[in-house]
Amino acid sequence: MIDTRRALALGALSLFVFAPLGACARRGKSQAAPSASVSALPAPVASGFPAPELVSEQVNPNAQKAYDGPVGTVRGRVVATGDAPIDQPALLAQIPADCPKAAAPYGKLFREGPNRALADVLVAVTRYGGYVPEAAPAVRVEADGCSWGRRTVALTYGQRLEIVSKDDKSYVPELIGERGQPQIVATPHEAATSSVMPTRPGRFVLVDNLRLFMTAEVLVLKYATHAVTGLDGRFEIPNVPVGKVAVSSYLPQTQASVEKSVVVEAGKATEEIVFELPFDAAAYARALAAHKAAAAGSAAPSASAPTPSPRPAPSH
Repeated sequence: MIDTRRALALGALSLFVFAPLGACARRGKSQAAPSASVSALPAPVASGFPAPELVSEQVNPNAQKAYDGPVGTVRGRVVATGDAPIDQPALLAQIPADCPKAAAPYGKLFREGPNRALADVLVAVTRYGGYVPEAAPAVRVEADGCSWGRRTVALTYGQRLEIVSKDDKSYVPELIGERGQPQIVATPHEAATSSVMPTRPGRFVLVDNLRLFMTAEVLVLKYATHAVTGLDGRFEIPNVPVGKVAVSSYLPQTQASVEKSVVVEAGKATEEIVFELPFDAAAYARALAAHKAAAAGSAAPSASAPTPSPRPAPSH
């Protein structure tokens, strides 16, 4: 049963093989190689991880002190181009009558706002000098009306995911891809907060075990300079070290991505950066069919290979 749930949830969003996101920030030219080990440094500001040195090894591999030089803000918006998002009838069929608000966030492949503003896009700033620690210990996700309220969640490795129920329902969140997590419940009206802390950077899927259509991509990154767009398509990323940086936009639901180079000036916000992420429905359908065929082929036993014996589903 657990394997079936995971297949359904992953199939709703993760349609292709995922390539790791983002490049590591480069070290400034004036900074020498560190003389101390990473594990000797204090934990990143936001980290509540049981072994903070493991976080430091990932988010601050050059063992740098927190950047305290001049910073600016990167801001802009993301819009969709090309075809409109396609309907998701299989997901809509799973939504029960007591979840009327769920059709809007999950009824199509991706979410658009007014004037084709594109929601749920990860926007990240990389290729700057220095280490920028995360300022907040957690990212909050509010379950309301059988929806997570977003389709993409971005965390910095070391942050935890806090999940609360804002309505009269209970939710049983699970982070697919994270092993050994305890069973947690978000009870009605914020009576109890559920927390999940990913143990590694990477890509996960947040699903409610009571409502399998409730899914969100969870991207755990090695840097803190990132944001996710809302229905207005806008983003703002503060505290970016000055200089030439890379700004990338990525929509997990279609895997469309665009990158631009921008110059950040001290104490200023950049001019509005506009990203256009294209969608080709026919190309998407062909890629999805090819992916399904490849998955079916790899699952089928060959004529020369012995048929594997059935194994019990893993428990947790």
